[in-house]
Amino acid sequence: MKNIENILNIIENMTLIDLNQLIVFLKKKYNIENFESIDKTSNIIKKKENEKFEYYLNLLHFGNNKISVIKIIKDTNNLGLKEAKELVESCPVLIKKSFDYDYLESYKNKLEGLGAKVDIKKNE
Repeated sequence: MKNIENILNIIENMTLIDLNQLIVFLKKKYNIENFESIDKTSNIIKKKENEKFEYYLNLLHFGNNKISVIKIIKDTNNLGLKEAKELVESCPVLIKKSFDYDYLESYKNKLEGLGAKVDIKKNE
């Protein structure tokens, strides 16, 4: 991290002409057509780092819309109605494990949209 701070200090003190030359040099050296490709690469790296961990989605409380929460959990976990109801009523409870954080985040957002309290924990 200290190396990055040193580089940033150098860049901050560069003239616009020098900075432009640096950008042209980096584009040529690393075959970068635009900086969007850097963002894409950065996102891919972050996603790969997240795939190293398993995440747990926990239902803490089902809120005021219990029937809708049961339906979402039933459909998402391929459970029967009785199993989904028992799972929801046993809060707090683990409802899903996955290596895909984004998937769990979207699942969490659906449940929170119905008024449920949900959290995601990382298992390292």
